[in-house]
Amino acid sequence: MIWRVTIIGRPNVGKSSLFNSLAKHKIAIVSDIENTTRDILEYQVNDEENNISYIIADSGGITSGTKDEILQDIRSRVDASIDKSNLILFVLEADKITDLDLEIVKKIRKLEKDVIIVWNKADNQNKLNEAYELYSLWFEDIVFTSVAQKQWLTELKNKVAAKLKEKWLNIKEVDYSETDIKLALIGRPNVGKSSLINAITWENRVMVKDMPGTTRDSVDTIFEHQDRRFILIDTAWIRRAWRIWYKNIEDWSVIRSEKAIVRSDIVALIIDWFDGITSGDQHIIEKAVDESKWVILVVNKWDKVLGKPGINKDTIQKEYMSYLKLKFDFLSYVTPVFTSAINGKRVDEILDVAAKIKDERLKRVKTWVFNNFLEQVMYKHPPTWNKKSHKPKIYYWSQVDVNPPKFLISVNHKEHFHFSYKRYLENKIREFFWFWGTPIIIELKSRESIYKKWKKVIPKWDK
Repeated sequence: MIWRVTIIGRPNVGKSSLFNSLAKHKIAIVSDIENTTRDILEYQVNDEENNISYIIADSGGITSGTKDEILQDIRSRVDASIDKSNLILFVLEADKITDLDLEIVKKIRKLEKDVIIVWNKADNQNKLNEAYELYSLWFEDIVFTSVAQKQWLTELKNKVAAKLKEKWLNIKEVDYSETDIKLALIGRPNVGKSSLINAITWENRVMVKDMPGTTRDSVDTIFEHQDRRFILIDTAWIRRAWRIWYKNIEDWSVIRSEKAIVRSDIVALIIDWFDGITSGDQHIIEKAVDESKWVILVVNKWDKVLGKPGINKDTIQKEYMSYLKLKFDFLSYVTPVFTSAINGKRVDEILDVAAKIKDERLKRVKTWVFNNFLEQVMYKHPPTWNKKSHKPKIYYWSQVDVNPPKFLISVNHKEHFHFSYKRYLENKIREFFWFWGTPIIIELKSRESIYKKWKKVIPKWDK
């Protein structure tokens, strides 16, 4: 078990900025617009100086007396995050304590949780002088900060570590392991991304509403399934650039989604059965293939399809597979899974497929085995050449990396190899070593000839 620290406070007091500073990554979107943060964002902090690890959680702004469904949903998820926390960072804005702040104080007193008051935006001496108001709240631990000026953040980290160690919560954990399965969930608005996360984790950690565009941040959800640790990355939908306003919050969501694909192992593209495949969906797969990621195509709302009268399950699924082949020229990079996020049917199949793909991405073959295999492949089909090029030669090759598997082939001149021969080699690798569910990178490296090396060492005598 790893311990949890949740940042709370009313809107626009600097919670997300503080979260990014403690995580040392720009994870949460920072904006002057209230309620920009809607989901519970988590990041594992590995404090090497204090020899402790913990999950830091950013939360949406706490409001009161509202009938807005989104704000009520934000508050319910903040409450759930607080209940699971070992420590609370209550962020206040320097020189002003509002009625809403006092309402939050009453709430957290009833919970009997350890609390650190973070007096943020203490940018000058006048604001520090107003700090006497804090002592009327009757909290022992108070830390002054200015996230904008990066002041007193080290003191805050030390205080957090000290409070956790007081409770014997001094467990040190490693960072994300290479064996962790990083699964990015991508899809158009309102296709059921957040509902799918809730169905997978059995928690209401991500906002679920029947309206487009509710998820703005990339949210890392950490959980275990069949003794494997998963990192689920929920993202906003990637939209075309011309539809994004400059410096708009959605612009940050687009960038965040692009980064989510890059830092994931596997991309789960969620589509709505009734909406079909769009050019945006095709773009996602192209982006994933360019980044050497495998795609699990999650066809959601399968229950509604089967619920229609006169529908044959086997027939409709075969018809849809034929439809996918027409839409995706590179269907070999796609593994379809038909799910229903509402009732949780076949949701675990996504995780099982992702686990198999991850194992294949981490597979490594010994060099001597590969070279023996290479000799057989070249004997059956040697590389061809034309009159304008020398005879292409392969000396040896080896697997130099995993996740995804990468092979380096030493040749005399890589320009003399036709691109189709690399495709032939990849097909033979898959035929012999499998590597199911993962792209394979094959890199040809030209070997410098002995004659050229000999010329370099010959001294040039002056005439």
